[in-house]
Amino acid sequence: MKIPFKRRLMKLGVATAALFTFIGFSAQSAKADKVKIQPMFTYGESLNTSQFNQTKQLLGVANGTTEIPVAINELNGLLQDNYPYYQVYSSTYITPADNNGGVTVEIKTPDTITSITRLQYENAAITAGAVDVDIKVASAVPVDGSGALAGVYKAFQKSGKTLNSEAVGVAQDELNTAVQITADNKDKQGYSDESLNAAIADIKEQIQNYKDKNGGSIDNNQIQVIINNVINNYNLNGVLSDENLNQLNQLMQRFSKIELSDEQKQALSNLGDKIRETGQGIADKAKETWNNLSDDQKAEVTGLWDKIVQFVKDTWNSLLNIFN
Repeated sequence: MKIPFKRRLMKLGVATAALFTFIGFSAQSAKADKVKIQPMFTYGESLNTSQFNQTKQLLGVANGTTEIPVAINELNGLLQDNYPYYQVYSSTYITPADNNGGVTVEIKTPDTITSITRLQYENAAITAGAVDVDIKVASAVPVDGSGALAGVYKAFQKSGKTLNSEAVGVAQDELNTAVQITADNKDKQGYSDESLNAAIADIKEQIQNYKDKNGGSIDNNQIQVIINNVINNYNLNGVLSDENLNQLNQLMQRFSKIELSDEQKQALSNLGDKIRETGQGIADKAKETWNNLSDDQKAEVTGLWDKIVQFVKDTWNSLLNIFN
């Protein structure tokens, strides 16, 4: 079915917003050290034999790889939550790589990982202090992906890294906050999950930037100023409720107390470089799309296009202020 033109252009705006979520990072463990790992396969204990073998094949697990089971009764401890889990299917294959200090994630079965995103898995690895690793994720049945997220934490614990429980708790708090705000605003005009995730990433970046310039400290008033400015930049003011804003404030207060290592800050800078490179490509494609429109089509969507352009400009300027 052919997608109406206006919807296609709206998708361009959403894709642009989603791009900027890539710079985000969940709460990091305090002064995490580099963790060198050997290839590891973490798998959910709910898999039957056939599903186990299928998952290994999907992930491309090499012979001799260390296999780490993730049990249902471990999930609360690993994820620092109290959700009543009753199954665990999602699995990961973690391998060392030359990624210029970065972490790459590929979800091999996007149709069966229904909630947790590539970015959130990447953040879990960074929280564990990981650098130079590739992570592949898969599940034999549709699940939210918590088992794989827990598997990432467990894998790095097995490598000798004791995770900071407060950092893991904040990472889960961020995930839960984003899910709750999206549920509160589902189908509300002017809201998108992509914009919220981009805003959360931007808020965290600005908090860290402020701390770096002010002796490592930031007070709640300044956190609120940053939240308000970013929410306005992403056109979410008047969309999010006071309760939503309070949830963000509480989350960011916890996040602000976590100290990042120099290595982690450099990893963020590297991600910023990727964003700038990718962003230019998206801008070029957007320009090409616009130039190929008829005059009638341009007239129809001028107002929407202006909003998209302003959104990109505001977000881009925010990124440049952070990394310059």
